[in-house]
Amino acid sequence: MKRFFAFSLKTIGILFLAFLLAGCVIGRYHEGSKIAEEKLKEIKPGVTTRGEIVSWFGPPQNYVSPTVFNEILRQMDVSTAPITSYPFANIISYQYNQGNLRGIIAILFYFLELRVKSDHLVIFIDDDEKVKYYGFHKGTDEF
Repeated sequence: MKRFFAFSLKTIGILFLAFLLAGCVIGRYHEGSKIAEEKLKEIKPGVTTRGEIVSWFGPPQNYVSPTVFNEILRQMDVSTAPITSYPFANIISYQYNQGNLRGIIAILFYFLELRVKSDHLVIFIDDDEKVKYYGFHKGTDEF
């Protein structure tokens, strides 16, 4: 009887330790600033300026300038032609990422899943510092 009790106590201790090491993980992930969708209606190609875009949406997360690319390409001896005709010249972009994390962690097994969705705003600026084109995709509604 004494030996049975010792075995049971040891088994219970191991099971309790396994229970403490196992668990669930739930979390949220956010990156960037939310894009003010109410301001999208105010963007008018040929009218809205770069300054207005920056004041409405804040500093861009990415900005591509033709002068910077010209210098990079010249230093790398890739091209001596001006880059202003390239389609990625003068682009401002904003992105907001949102995600959900869930998972199960056990002693010999774990499962983690991270689902990330994004909102994107891309604005093309012409030589007069005005909006030429823009596009918006709302991906965070897809959760």
